[in-house]
Amino acid sequence: MGEKEQKEVLKSLASGWVAPVGPSIDAFESELAKKYESREVVALNSGTSALHLALIMAGVGVNDHVLGSSFTFAACANVVLYQGAIPIFIDSEEETWNLDPEVLAEYLANCTKIPKALIVTHLYGMPAQMNAIIRIAKEYDISIIEDAAEALGARLKNQEVGAFGDYGILSFNGNKIITTSGGGALLCQAEEKTRAVHLATQANSGKLTYDHTEVGYNYRMSNVLAGIGMGQLKQLESFIEKKRSIFDRYKDALNDHFEFMEEPTNSFSNRWLTVCTLKDSTRNIMDLIQFLDKQNIESRRLWKPLHLHEAYKDYAFHGSGVCEEIFEKGICLPSGTGLTTDEQDYVIATVKKWFQS
Repeated sequence: MGEKEQKEVLKSLASGWVAPVGPSIDAFESELAKKYESREVVALNSGTSALHLALIMAGVGVNDHVLGSSFTFAACANVVLYQGAIPIFIDSEEETWNLDPEVLAEYLANCTKIPKALIVTHLYGMPAQMNAIIRIAKEYDISIIEDAAEALGARLKNQEVGAFGDYGILSFNGNKIITTSGGGALLCQAEEKTRAVHLATQANSGKLTYDHTEVGYNYRMSNVLAGIGMGQLKQLESFIEKKRSIFDRYKDALNDHFEFMEEPTNSFSNRWLTVCTLKDSTRNIMDLIQFLDKQNIESRRLWKPLHLHEAYKDYAFHGSGVCEEIFEKGICLPSGTGLTTDEQDYVIATVKKWFQS
């Protein structure tokens, strides 16, 4: 956060609009929409809200089946349960760690009920294999929701991820590549924006009198937070450059000890977080995390596959357990855009020290 954000917030305050409506929201949506061909943007209070609205817009209801990667954040399962639908978890492929098209195709060829929707996550900013996934899903007329919460600025064949499916999801949570402190966005077709905004503003159809003809939600973004987003968006490309530089320095220094994910042909990752997996199978990733913590270095494990959580243990998982293997040996290293070269050198030296112990 810096001067750009301060100026935009002051502009928002000067406009007199502090509610979830105002010129900063309009400007933020407009600037984001420039990145996505033939998509409109609806600014919301979280990426989770965007996922939920996408399911509603896709017609997902009680007892419908919704496919998604097991290797992702819990919001992707929670929103399915909000709708009374049934999540079905699909394993990862090894190249990008994203949803495996082959497992997806195998499941659909043998399932007894065709799912209503598919949530595809671009994990850690790495684009999923969208061409194959879209081809398979469209064969069964399944709506595709792209979870690009971690992947703003990532591209596949020079097209921004989030604009391949029927709906796209962005997140501006405090840990994302740009932030509005809390926030998100739904990407949809132009003719659907009015309905999305309607649902996100409590579905009020009245003018002088409140009149609700359907269930709505309080999901719109504050005009003030949109001002922060405007300031952050101006720095997106420099943030991506810094994230990629951090990843490259880790890879160059620690390649003997970790496997680092390569970018497939035609893919461009924003490298939201530097994630990698241990090469030495005799080592325990938690031992490294605890060792780093004692040296005042915060690191994290990768996303725990959703089918391993208590909350979702009763829902089906399909695959051979690739995501479980990645989880067991994977780590997120410090990757913030505020990370200095000296700090990263300290992390690298400390990691090497652990391997020498």
